[in-house]
Amino acid sequence: MILNFLVGNQTDYENRYIQDIWEMNDHEIENTHNFIQWIFPLNEKSGAIPNSPILSTDDILKIKKSEVAKNNIKKSSNWFLNFLERNKYWICYSNHNHLRVTRAIKSLRLIHSNKEAEKFKTDIMNLIEGNEDKISSLSLEFWKNS
Repeated sequence: MILNFLVGNQTDYENRYIQDIWEMNDHEIENTHNFIQWIFPLNEKSGAIPNSPILSTDDILKIKKSEVAKNNIKKSSNWFLNFLERNKYWICYSNHNHLRVTRAIKSLRLIHSNKEAEKFKTDIMNLIEGNEDKISSLSLEFWKNS
């Protein structure tokens, strides 16, 4: 199911295709809390959205073999990064976007590549440059060392 969503052939449980999520405006992105688990799935349960996908080993292998899925995951990371660049209010001590950034890094490493995860991390660190003291040490350490 998650592979079909990532390639754009199936909706999530809210009847959204991945393309629908990419068309969200900044207000929708900020205030919708159940899409990030679909565009950046993990092999662990979400604490925020219990019915979000949990990747099996088989899911991970299938996603890694799909160029379309991998391209869409990369597109999602660029889309999310653009949102963060436009909306700098998340650069503060506590913001739910910190968890989203952490999820994106984990997901990119798990189902795309170390290269894309490192690129995303570098872009995030560039965005917060000079404001590292405004980010919680827990998030900052994960972003630097994951």
